[in-house]
Amino acid sequence: MPKRLSKSQVNEFQQSGFITGLPLLAEDACDRFRAETEAFEAGHPEAAQWAVDIKANLLFDWVFEFSVQHEILDAIEDLIGPNILLTNSIFRIKEPRSSTHYGWHQDAARIQVDPHFVITYLAIDEATVANGCLRIIPGSHRTIESFKLVSYACDRKVARVVNVDESKAVDIVLNKGEVAIFHGNTIHGSGPNHSNGRRFALINDYTPANAKQSVGQGSGQLVRGEDNWNHFATEPIPVGSFTENNILARRNTLYTYPENVLMGPLDPGQRIAFADEPGAAAPI
Repeated sequence: MPKRLSKSQVNEFQQSGFITGLPLLAEDACDRFRAETEAFEAGHPEAAQWAVDIKANLLFDWVFEFSVQHEILDAIEDLIGPNILLTNSIFRIKEPRSSTHYGWHQDAARIQVDPHFVITYLAIDEATVANGCLRIIPGSHRTIESFKLVSYACDRKVARVVNVDESKAVDIVLNKGEVAIFHGNTIHGSGPNHSNGRRFALINDYTPANAKQSVGQGSGQLVRGEDNWNHFATEPIPVGSFTENNILARRNTLYTYPENVLMGPLDPGQRIAFADEPGAAAPI
């Protein structure tokens, strides 16, 4: 029997590639998360962009703790089994009246993961059509579609699906504290924020411990069960918030295992680069 989800929700995920509107987070926990974020932004304006862009679960103990609440992990276990790695945490904040948007894409387009990972959209504040909520193409998780590459940070590229029937898109409208979970292959995107408030979310990737990447080796934190396969390298659990040790641990992880589903594979001869402290050298 499922721990957190109903059988119909599990079936819906298998058929459509997503489920949404799960009330898994307490509103006061969301308020604390936002307060921690804003305190960090005020105290470290020079790092406020790169630190929340990839592997934030290695930098902040409060991001890690928020991401491993048993309500969340119970739902993830119902979908991918009892042995779970947290393989990425990334903030998605759209400022008021921002043109920021994300084109249609499949996170696993360039590096496939088998068995598949799942992605959670954790609504720290409400997500609406007006503020650029997530949009999903139901049933699109069954195959990897044709894509083109567009430039991203640090000389890396991301995949964008070439042909999408937007008439099939579903708006993932969420109240604060609600969660949407979708398959790593599901086509998704989002529009600009036309509202006067921030659209605030945390996106997490959870991967079965027995999974393998089609390219390179991934890394993750074991957050439930056991890892008897060692396909993914072990990441440390952060101690404290944005400490020097945490910054170095993230940097070493990204430079040692640079080919992850967010950033994609390296081209032949391509240098490894990730946003980090200004002037920071890559580890030797």
